Amino acid sequence: MEKEKISCSQMFFTIVCYIQSFSLLMAFTFGIAGRDSWISITLGGIVAMLFLLIQLSVMKKYPGKSLFQINELAFGKWIGRIFSVLYLFYFFCLCFLNLRDMKDFVNFSVLPNTSSLIILVLFMMICGWAVIKGLRVVVRYGAVFVIITLIAFILTTIFVWNRIDYHNLLPLLSVTPEKLLKSTNLDAVIPFGTIIFQMIVPQLEDKKHMSSCVLKGFLCGSLFLLAVVIRDTMVLGDLAQILIFPSFSTLQLAGFTEIFQGTDVVYATVLITLEFFKISFLYYITIAGVAELLKLKSYKLSTLIIGVGIIICSYIVYSSVMEHIISAQTITPILWLLFEFVLPLLTLLKIIFSKKAKRANQPTTSS
Repeated sequence: MEKEKISCSQMFFTIVCYIQSFSLLMAFTFGIAGRDSWISITLGGIVAMLFLLIQLSVMKKYPGKSLFQINELAFGKWIGRIFSVLYLFYFFCLCFLNLRDMKDFVNFSVLPNTSSLIILVLFMMICGWAVIKGLRVVVRYGAVFVIITLIAFILTTIFVWNRIDYHNLLPLLSVTPEKLLKSTNLDAVIPFGTIIFQMIVPQLEDKKHMSSCVLKGFLCGSLFLLAVVIRDTMVLGDLAQILIFPSFSTLQLAGFTEIFQGTDVVYATVLITLEFFKISFLYYITIAGVAELLKLKSYKLSTLIIGVGIIICSYIVYSSVMEHIISAQTITPILWLLFEFVLPLLTLLKIIFSKKAKRANQPTTSS
């Protein structure tokens, strides 16, 4: 599979856009933390930053190597490949879960009478086209999507300004410590999961500034997500806990769509565009992982096979978005913690102790 080079700015906007896209489904967080969701997002971002620093430390030990290459270098061929297969399963799950949520949103917002299967197939065909064109095509429009999303956020905030109530942020720490901890864990691995970007580090042109552009992208994306959560909390209050798509509902409940017809469709299109970017990126990473693991030179056939698998899983896994939300609030954060924290930490510890063992076994020279 041809390795196309991307710039630091493209990496930066890819990370920002990827995190921005999770503003669609913040029901995961609101359902647990309620009015304290902004605190949960802040704490989750801090925890995720620690995870990211561990991942960056591993990448610095093996500059220019992909996640799968690092696994084999750190743990050996067979154990490394087992870890890589687990990561591949993780990327595949992220792709089909995000696709099924996008399908539910399209049905909810703009095409309520259209078959779910038709939406899935059409969307994956577009994403498949982007993947076949290569990484540069997938990430090229990241900056455009980030700017459009930022403008949409500013305009929608202006539209709902008269509905903003700062008292909806109070009282602070209204949920139990257990719920806040649970929500923080969820936020650290779902909107802020960053291990996936380790797959494209070898394709970065300027590897010297890799850490800088990754950290800046993470910080900017996190601040945007925090701003969305604070705005939606101030507008919706406790209502945010029971809504499936809080960010989209913020605009609807403000009554602005009754004055300007079609505004909700425009905003829905912005959110769908973000999902297109995220799913295309996840799809590409999954295909790239398969190609690297199986040493494939061409990936068009695997794009088709895996694309069909993603569609099938998106269609049959979870009967509703609420079922997915419940799963994301219980089982998923624990599983995803394995990929975002446990395995990277094990890799870093293995590297550190392997180097110490080598130094200890080196013969000392007598003076």
